[in-house]
Amino acid sequence: MKNLIALFAFVIIAATAQSQSLTQKDVTGTWLVVNVENSNSNPKMAAAMTNAVINLYADNSFEVKEKQENGTAYVYNTTSNKNATWSFNASTQTINTTRTKMTFKISKSGDKIFFTDSESGLKFEVNKPI
Repeated sequence: MKNLIALFAFVIIAATAQSQSLTQKDVTGTWLVVNVENSNSNPKMAAAMTNAVINLYADNSFEVKEKQENGTAYVYNTTSNKNATWSFNASTQTINTTRTKMTFKISKSGDKIFFTDSESGLKFEVNKPI
């Protein structure tokens, strides 16, 4: 009976862990940064990434657009390098980019998704507005 309970608990934990994984199809798209955690690790980048848009296109091109004030209106300026690309490693749940120093580790907590930049230590709460 103890073995049956242990097996059942293992199956529940394994199913929960598996459901936390994202696929490349899940990751592809436009992501809006809605919150920046650990902002003390890099205040300048944290300020720049607040309300930024991260585009991970299906053709594997990549861009980051930062929201900037332009008088009374806001504009999004592309701040990533031209011809930057991205790739996704499903087993490690990481996004690697070319022509930038960004590597994002993806994690989920409940219904929230986070991209953590491995170099700066900043953790971006993101969502897909579109």
